[in-house]
Amino acid sequence: MRKSLILIATLFLSNWAFAQWKGKEYVVDQDPKVQQKLEEWQDLKLGFFVHWGAYSVDGLCESWPIVSEDVDWLTPHEDLDAFRKQYFDLPKRFNPTKFDANQWADLAEEMGAKYFVFTTKHHDGFTMWDTKETDYKITNPEFPYAKAPQADVTKALFDAMRAKDMMIGAYISKPDWHHPHYWSKSFQSPGRNVNYKIDRHPDWWKSFTDFFYNQVEELMTGYGDIDILWLDGAWADKNNLKQDMKMDEVGNMCRENQPGILVVDRWVGGPWENYRTPEQHIPSESNPIPWETNMTVNCCFSYRFEESVETNVKSGRELTHKFIDIVAKGGNLLLNLGASPEGWFNAEEIKSVRQLGKWIHANENAIYGTRAIAPFAEANIRYTREKEGEKVYAVVLLEEGEQMNKAMFPGCLVAKGAKIKDVATGKYVKYSRQGNSTLVDMPKKAGEAQFAIAFEISKVESMAGKKVGKDQAAIDAENRNL
Repeated sequence: MRKSLILIATLFLSNWAFAQWKGKEYVVDQDPKVQQKLEEWQDLKLGFFVHWGAYSVDGLCESWPIVSEDVDWLTPHEDLDAFRKQYFDLPKRFNPTKFDANQWADLAEEMGAKYFVFTTKHHDGFTMWDTKETDYKITNPEFPYAKAPQADVTKALFDAMRAKDMMIGAYISKPDWHHPHYWSKSFQSPGRNVNYKIDRHPDWWKSFTDFFYNQVEELMTGYGDIDILWLDGAWADKNNLKQDMKMDEVGNMCRENQPGILVVDRWVGGPWENYRTPEQHIPSESNPIPWETNMTVNCCFSYRFEESVETNVKSGRELTHKFIDIVAKGGNLLLNLGASPEGWFNAEEIKSVRQLGKWIHANENAIYGTRAIAPFAEANIRYTREKEGEKVYAVVLLEEGEQMNKAMFPGCLVAKGAKIKDVATGKYVKYSRQGNSTLVDMPKKAGEAQFAIAFEISKVESMAGKKVGKDQAAIDAENRNL
């Protein structure tokens, strides 16, 4: 029996990666179509996230350099007003002549991604589709890319990714620093928030929220099936300076046009945050609330020139280990690449995501469609399980050059008579039961195959000291509806 519709975020106050949700409720959406979509989304495990806008022309951080805030990830400008003018003029130089949406879709498939989220508009307000609401858009006839065959890059990308059977996610910023009724020209803009008192200028605020609603409606009605609305800019919220974005109206409109769509009003809590999105961090523990870590392949979300000291590209091994860790804890990974001003990606980053993809494609049975099972993670072992059925998967994470003759599966006692096989090769391996754990023979591998070795266990007797037998789907349902 359902005990409540709400999971209070205090369930994970011990988990620092979820600290931004302290005191904010998670509401289980009772719409069957939303529940089905959420279940399907949790099967997919890996999403391809791309930040792309005119800021790529100069290899800048997305949007944030124009904010008058002394934050640790930005270098102050000598003349912010002059820089803002230069920044807002970047679309005049943005001409991504090498952009090919089908090539992006091929890369997404290679890396093992099953869904795609694109920054249709970041906080700076530059719109990457043919919106009717503003001229500050990639299809503005005054901008150089406007007459290109794929000038409406959002449409081109969504169509190409959909052709690969991927879920489609539209990222859009709630605040818009280019809009005259978010950052009014009547006042200075001291920070990321609206720069006027909404109580004194309700007509300005209505103009802005109507604009936001209309832009979202364009995406919901003119760009095919959309599975996820990924909203950024949590400070634009009714509980902060009365920035009421009319989310009930926006959300209901989305559901009318896109039944079952997942709405992710991130870091806000409440009924329009269908899953949670820790940024650049992996939770230390599993959690019953649906979640997705969004993480960059290099240090940053936006494009950095290859000679930049800021790149710090994660290796294919590091990405693989992080991904496996996330899946074992019940989450998804939304992996970000920043696109270049020409419309492609850095070579080293492409190399890393392709290596990740090679490992995933060889071991996909241990990844796609699985669910978490305690003890989740022990030492260098990560566990997953079939959503339905008895199979459990144990994945051994290996460092470069590391070769092990045997590996212990702590807290995983294989049932008597069960079989264990190497997922990638299908070959069975020898094992022995050791207390409440299992000791297995390790095959020798090289290249991407050596990043981690996944084993399929036909049946387990106990996990984390607890007998396995109760239908795990029922357990998950109970956990989501505490």
